[in-house]
Amino acid sequence: MAYPLLTHRLSIEPLSRRDLDNFIAYRQDPEVAKYQSWDISYSQRQALELLESQRNVALPSNGSWLQLAIHNQLTGELLGDVALHSLNNEGTSFEIGFTLAQVNQGKGIAKEAISQVIKYLFDEVGALSIVANCDHRNSSAIKLLLSLGFEQDRTKSWTEHFKNELVTVDHFELVSNRTNY
Repeated sequence: MAYPLLTHRLSIEPLSRRDLDNFIAYRQDPEVAKYQSWDISYSQRQALELLESQRNVALPSNGSWLQLAIHNQLTGELLGDVALHSLNNEGTSFEIGFTLAQVNQGKGIAKEAISQVIKYLFDEVGALSIVANCDHRNSSAIKLLLSLGFEQDRTKSWTEHFKNELVTVDHFELVSNRTNY
């Protein structure tokens, strides 16, 4: 299947230069960056390097990430992104992450986008499992993952120093034969 992945409201495809300003803006938002690996000093140079690293990539190779832009299907506006991380050479296991600009949170956009990406990974790519790791304090993200059918595996959670705090990272898994997407 080729991009874009389409839903009722959304178009999902690899991040591109047209997304640059909005992408940088929400990555620099302290509330959005709070639970993410980057900080609010995220720069245009960093964004351009990311875009260049994934040019012409439809699926990430083992160990690599791919940022998929979530666009409003009618306006083309960038609303956020879904990150895909390939966990093996066979393309059967992926990690996902997600970020939405603050103004787009709480509107079902993330659930709609992630549901479509899950469907794509299981039905088109042949993935067998998808995992997500989430800061224990990010209750909205945890609620979303659980609503999508992910199950928390506390045996794979861990504690780490993150942005000058000791935090617990919860591990969630979704297996293709028990999905609720």
